[in-house]
Amino acid sequence: MRPNLNRLLYFTAILDEGSITAAANRLGVGKAVVSKQIQLLEAEVGQSLLLRNTRRLSPTEAGRQLYDQCSPALTQVATAIDSVSQKDATPRGRLRITAPVDLGLDVIAPMAARFREDHPQVQLDLFLTDDHLDPVAERLDLSFTVGWLRESDHLARKLADFREIVVASPETAATLPVTSPDTLAALPMALNRRVANRPVWTFTRQKEQREVALSPVITANITLGVLQAVRTGRYITILPDFLVTDSLRTGELVQLLPDWSLRTGGIYTVTPAGQIRSNALKAFLAAVRKAF
Repeated sequence: MRPNLNRLLYFTAILDEGSITAAANRLGVGKAVVSKQIQLLEAEVGQSLLLRNTRRLSPTEAGRQLYDQCSPALTQVATAIDSVSQKDATPRGRLRITAPVDLGLDVIAPMAARFREDHPQVQLDLFLTDDHLDPVAERLDLSFTVGWLRESDHLARKLADFREIVVASPETAATLPVTSPDTLAALPMALNRRVANRPVWTFTRQKEQREVALSPVITANITLGVLQAVRTGRYITILPDFLVTDSLRTGELVQLLPDWSLRTGGIYTVTPAGQIRSNALKAFLAAVRKAF
């Protein structure tokens, strides 16, 4: 028997929106219509797909499996139709975007807010995390990566370069002697946990190179925590330059060892390979390129 794809649209809308009422509003139909279609879908597959009570609605194991397998296909169909349609180029729909916490807080979230004001028919779901999320498994439209790309089949585009620099508060810089990279080893260091386990940091000045082992006394999972420690205590840190541009300009922080260079990296956008870009994603990517 040929499956009724309309019923799958009702079903995925319920899980996307979290309730039958919200799904009905999104689809522009009555709650009774949605409920009836779900009943027919459950009869068609021969088992319950949703657990219902007065407080919440959640998928059964079969429902979760059906959603995970059907939702990406339905999304691809929808974006495919949007991409070839010349009737309406207005950006609309939902974009699921992930970014590292620091970049997300400083750059992506403010930019997303401005973008939403210009494109009110686009809904943005931001996932700010330093964990690596699989774009396909998490149904992501766009990922931001800071640092060094992992090998994958996904499509990456570099937005900007950055370099790691040593910074401290003006008070700390005035009291702790930092005359060469080697002196850092004996000073109290605060670092982001993602790089705290690096055994050796390589400093370069023209043809000269120094390798220094650093042992942080404070680590934090987001840069905001590192910066708070550096601003309020006698600590030194190493951060990407774009995260401290404003603080360096205002004098809240100062750069140490400016004649020495550390690693350079990149800021990238990553989209799933083979993805058909919706008008919403095209517009958002244009805003991203403008911001960088």
